Amino acid sequence: MKQILTKKIFSITLILLLLLIFSSYYLVGCFFHSTHVYLTWQGDPHTTMTINVQSLGKDYPVEVLYGTKSCEKNPQSYPHKIKGTSRTIPEVKPKRDVHTFELTNLSAGTLYFFTLKTNKGKYSQEYKFRTIPDDGSTLRFVIGGDMGIQPSAPRLLSYAGKKNPQFLVIGGDIAYANGDPKNDWIWDIWFNNWEKHMITDEGCLIPIIAGIGNHEVNKKDASFPKEERSPFYLGYFAQGGNTFFSKIFRPYLSLIILDSSHIIPVSEQVEWLKSTLDSSQNLPYIIPVYHVPLYPSHRSFEGGVSVEERKLWLPLFDEYKVNVCFENHDHTFKRTKPLRNGQVVENGTIYLGDGCFGVNPRTIENFSLGYLEKADSKRHFWYIEINSNELKAQAIDDNGTLFDEVTILPRKTNK
Repeated sequence: MKQILTKKIFSITLILLLLLIFSSYYLVGCFFHSTHVYLTWQGDPHTTMTINVQSLGKDYPVEVLYGTKSCEKNPQSYPHKIKGTSRTIPEVKPKRDVHTFELTNLSAGTLYFFTLKTNKGKYSQEYKFRTIPDDGSTLRFVIGGDMGIQPSAPRLLSYAGKKNPQFLVIGGDIAYANGDPKNDWIWDIWFNNWEKHMITDEGCLIPIIAGIGNHEVNKKDASFPKEERSPFYLGYFAQGGNTFFSKIFRPYLSLIILDSSHIIPVSEQVEWLKSTLDSSQNLPYIIPVYHVPLYPSHRSFEGGVSVEERKLWLPLFDEYKVNVCFENHDHTFKRTKPLRNGQVVENGTIYLGDGCFGVNPRTIENFSLGYLEKADSKRHFWYIEINSNELKAQAIDDNGTLFDEVTILPRKTNK
């Protein structure tokens, strides 16, 4: 009798979960069949913001109205409006459209309010965001990789949101949908988690900077267009259309997102990387972010992509005295010793990782190689604060506990 009751409870719970997923597909959003509203950047994070909206059905957003004051009760009175562009995610059924609205000529460090207007003249709820200041105030963000949709992922996101970061960086393997159009439901759960927790105490949406990992790519080879090989990553995240790019956060940081040969080979990014590093050399902090680690904590040190990255990217990291790199893919926590050319040196680059923002942790295998300062089988994210004196990186686990911390000094620049 007890077993039968347990099975019934399990069945009812499963049905409720499926109904929740179904409702997120079709019922979220009171004004049209919207699934998700979220922010990225295509341009300068101080003066632009890109609003992304996913929709299903015949009622969809065609315009964003916005301004620096709330017009929630009278949306027609917003002083600015802009039309967007739309694209369809290949092969996804039912049809999934993504609508992108890029707001430009914004003021740095300013609170903005916006609403969405549909093709049928309806208005959404009011949302808000804040552009990044450029006045030398502390820059705050969260960074990690390898997230997925296990219960630990939203738990970590909830702790990340409570830090009130100005943005969040994911170094690949975001939802674990493997670029398969049939796995759009996985992304819906991931976005539900994101929207629930990535809101500041002020009520602002937190922008995402998304890097690419192997679980963003399907099995189609390089003869296919990149939009077919990674339909969700390139379709959902408006970041300029490339899998490698950079963002400047004045006056402190050059954040460089790289592709560990998932779509674009490591070798084809070298000249761009050198040019980007050269243009960043007057900034006190340079942070590359990529999926496959140069200094793995779990996988083999002789892994093919790791070897190629050390051969082609590492000399540039050393030449430009990169402060810190964020690595992923191994599903562990790690902090290396300061390194140059693989050797421990004072003021060398520290490599932080290794991508365990929700997935199951793996074992630490490479302590014997001598480059690891600290490592553990632990889910976590990194919370970063940067000011004129230092970069402070704090590792937070899935209980919300600070368990590691490192302070990194600014680079010597030509200023």
